[in-house]
Amino acid sequence: MVVDYVIGGIIIAIIVIAIIVGIVGTIKKAKIRAEEKTREVDDVVIKHGVRYTPEATIVDEQGNENVTFVKGDIVIKPRKVLKVGKHEAIKPGKWTILASNDSATKFNVRIGNYVQEYKHGQEIILSEGDEICPTSTTIILR
Repeated sequence: MVVDYVIGGIIIAIIVIAIIVGIVGTIKKAKIRAEEKTREVDDVVIKHGVRYTPEATIVDEQGNENVTFVKGDIVIKPRKVLKVGKHEAIKPGKWTILASNDSATKFNVRIGNYVQEYKHGQEIILSEGDEICPTSTTIILR
């Protein structure tokens, strides 16, 4: 009889833990979705999980580079790897890569397995499953 109570207690504990894990996971996903919605730009269109963006100018009237952060931009710190996917923060598609400060006009970024030097305002194409990681400075994806 004691064995039955112990087994019953273990089963109840497992069920409670599973419920707690499910609730925590749902809350985290809801927070991520809410954060993504606050970063959306008005003219960005997502069709079938792929992000399509119109071309945007990132230079001022004098031709100087203009570092801006607008709603919808994604900031990536050095050595932080982010995955590209339909259900990730970075959607597959065309992105403009920007420096996060005025002094860094060129910077190194690893996309997939290769590190390459990019310039402020250069456009890149990210595919499903790619990984992106800045190596030298913080970058902004627009």
